[in-house]
Amino acid sequence: MTIRAKLLIVIPLLVLLASGDYFFLFRSTAVVQRSYNRMMDRVLGYQQSIQSAEQSLESLYGFLLDPSSAKRSEISSRLDELVRQREALEQGGYTPAMASSAVGYVQLLHTLTEQEVAALSAAASPADALARYELAEKTVGYIRESGEELVKLELSFDRPIFRSIQGENARMNKLGASILAVQTLLGVALAYWISRSVTVPVEQLVRAAKRVSEGKPQEALPVLPSAASKDELGVLTGAFLQMLADLKKSAERDRERLEQSRLVKELELRALQSQIHPHFLFNSLNVLSKLALIEGAEKTSDLIVSMSKMIRYILRNPDEPVTLREELGHVADYAAIQQARFRNRIRFSIHADEAALPTRVPSLTIQPLVENAYVHGVERLENGGVIRLSVETDGACAIVTVSDNGVGMDEATKQALLRMDYEEEASSDSLSTGLGTRNVFRRLHLFGGLNDAVSIRSAPGAGTTVTIRIPMNKEDEKNDVPPVDRG
Repeated sequence: MTIRAKLLIVIPLLVLLASGDYFFLFRSTAVVQRSYNRMMDRVLGYQQSIQSAEQSLESLYGFLLDPSSAKRSEISSRLDELVRQREALEQGGYTPAMASSAVGYVQLLHTLTEQEVAALSAAASPADALARYELAEKTVGYIRESGEELVKLELSFDRPIFRSIQGENARMNKLGASILAVQTLLGVALAYWISRSVTVPVEQLVRAAKRVSEGKPQEALPVLPSAASKDELGVLTGAFLQMLADLKKSAERDRERLEQSRLVKELELRALQSQIHPHFLFNSLNVLSKLALIEGAEKTSDLIVSMSKMIRYILRNPDEPVTLREELGHVADYAAIQQARFRNRIRFSIHADEAALPTRVPSLTIQPLVENAYVHGVERLENGGVIRLSVETDGACAIVTVSDNGVGMDEATKQALLRMDYEEEASSDSLSTGLGTRNVFRRLHLFGGLNDAVSIRSAPGAGTTVTIRIPMNKEDEKNDVPPVDRG
């Protein structure tokens, strides 16, 4: 859930809770107020009707003493007011318990009106008018007593209702207070939750960024927030993790480039150590070759040519990869010299698949393996030594195998050779090129990018087989071997 969605849910929820609390309190107050108003309207109606009855009686008495038009107009207005109040009381909406008393009271008001009208009509006869006045006076007394009784009944009848309403109002107030407390706690909890969901991941991202800025990206992962969150901070965390992964890959690539550069520089240094006046050396070898050929020593001439080609190959630019065809030519020149040395004691053979020969490899990678097969494998054999070099392909990789039937090696030696992080001694086990076996293995691993680029199968007294795998798509790439710093 995004932060915006959280806010859009939480804020209306808090507003709804507050509105509900206020609504319940207002509704409770309104019920009490309406009940109180109805009761007070009825009580006021009783009292006003009593007052109007007494005033109309006084006006009637004044008219009988002074039957003038002004007095007659006054009594008429009093009677009209009394009639209006009687009609209002008839519409009062009484409870069943008070209905009969209220009806009797209204009937008394009606009787009083009729009596006063009759007294007005009999004004010409003072005795008759006085008799009717006395009846009206008694009726007013009944009205006063009945009205006061109705007020008492109204108050006594509404008292339990008001107590009930007050109790309900008290409960509603408590409920409102409870709702307000729950609302406050919920608001605080929601605010705390939203605050933590925003501030805590931000603080964790800040700490992780600080670790990265201090050059400690490996310490940034434990303090990062979870990337599983679906809000904006989860997306930001995912982007941060991707950045760390990219930084790690970039650092690994830089380390590989530095390792390649170091290995090539080491190769160049060792090659330069043997590069003493190369042009003079090549010219001298050519002179010796032609002299041997003139003297009829063709084998000697061939060996000198092979030596010259070997030296020229070793002293070539180590920055550029070569094809397997070129590397096998160099191996053949080396093997020719060794065959002249060992003669029939050791047999060497090469079998190569033409489809794999255009594959590019770092220079001086196969010849050191063949040289180690001679020096450490079969050199101590009196006869029957065999070294085989085969080049095949599985479609994706060129597979180069160097095998011998020599003395072999134990498991510890094999594992030491395969350890890429092992620092090899400066004194090499490959005498002609100055390249150690582990150096060759590291170059192949960095060049091809394969974890299984090299494998060794060997046992004491059972010979050794070294297999290397080189991706065939490397043949079109020109910069697999990093350039050597010539500055």
